[in-house]
Amino acid sequence: MQEDTQKLLQIKDIRKHFGGVTALNGVSLEVEPGVVTGLIGPNGSGKSTLFNVITGFLRPNAGETMFAGERLDGLSPDRIALKGLFRSFQMSLQPKRMTVMENMLLSPSHQEGESILGSLLRPGRVRRQERKNRERAFEILDAVNLADKSDTFVGSLSGGQKKLLSLAQALMISPRLILLDEPVAGVNPRLIEDIAQVLLTLKERGHNFLIVEHNMKFVRQVCDVLHVLDAGDVIASGPTLETLNRDEVLEAYLAKN
Repeated sequence: MQEDTQKLLQIKDIRKHFGGVTALNGVSLEVEPGVVTGLIGPNGSGKSTLFNVITGFLRPNAGETMFAGERLDGLSPDRIALKGLFRSFQMSLQPKRMTVMENMLLSPSHQEGESILGSLLRPGRVRRQERKNRERAFEILDAVNLADKSDTFVGSLSGGQKKLLSLAQALMISPRLILLDEPVAGVNPRLIEDIAQVLLTLKERGHNFLIVEHNMKFVRQVCDVLHVLDAGDVIASGPTLETLNRDEVLEAYLAKN
């Protein structure tokens, strides 16, 4: 059977349990290119577990993950990232005593300057690559509204600015799909609007996103399509506003409150 390569990401009957507890009960969903896809659900519904399975941090008990027509399940997180699937985390992982620009320049892979031999034998190539990476970093920082923070230490950034920096670092490696784990959790409401506008602009430039988020206003603003998890099952999928108004989705959220 030929795979549908028009689907950027395909999750097929993923099952994951921890001892006697079922976290994912045969989850299937798709992410298409050109749209922002949301993954929502009450606390404990399996969203983080699914993210960890997709990105190789957890191995499923059954099912398969396809990315651009290739199997991902069984691969390590670093190999999955090299295939063009980048995942952010809820907590900032950037070194706080390095500047924003220094953090950006950590992101590109296969840098000539990482090798002592390369630095000694090809200094001109190293300098050209470093200059090119710096120019690209400035362009990306400008796109996420952090250009004026390039020389700022990461420890001095607000929570929302750190989230934008994580996104900027992802863009440095030109991924085909970016998974964002609660990109506006704990962020100042004024900066939430900035993050939403950045994502919408990046979508127009051809970037693809799968987002886990609890802020429903943000979800309505940025997500074109939603998948809703509850107790390890996908209970609804479809266009955002239509899906949020479905009875089973409302009941799932009300039952948890």
